[in-house]
Amino acid sequence: MEEFDEILLRVIDKTIRNVFGDRNAGIIYDYLRKTGCPMPEIPTKPDEFSAGLRKILGSGRRQLLGAAPILEETILEALCTELKIKADIEGATCFADRVKKLRRVYDENRARHLAHLEGRIGQSSHKFSSRRSEVKIVALRKDKNPSGQ
Repeated sequence: MEEFDEILLRVIDKTIRNVFGDRNAGIIYDYLRKTGCPMPEIPTKPDEFSAGLRKILGSGRRQLLGAAPILEETILEALCTELKIKADIEGATCFADRVKKLRRVYDENRARHLAHLEGRIGQSSHKFSSRRSEVKIVALRKDKNPSGQ
């Protein structure tokens, strides 16, 4: 499982448990599992996860308050905080699209960070190699000078 998926699942679980408690979280997960979206598959099925939440919690059309969109927004805000990514995701309108965009941003940031680290490691090993060569040259010069001076 990818790192993003693990973080997403952890944030979803923590949010649902904080909002509804452990017992109700279990009921929600059981419902999602029965409708074809077990917890481990949520990262690959964000559309089904959102649809399941809207069926069990309501989306606001026939309810006074639609709990699912509020929960989704809370999950997304917590995910952005966890990933240290700005929450404003332009162009994404539904939960699944926003999760996909966050995944892309996370992957791009991670790739950039890894490239930066590789560059720094490459520079460090090059400096180390240069220093080692300088040490060898100095050692050879001392060997060539029989007086040791």
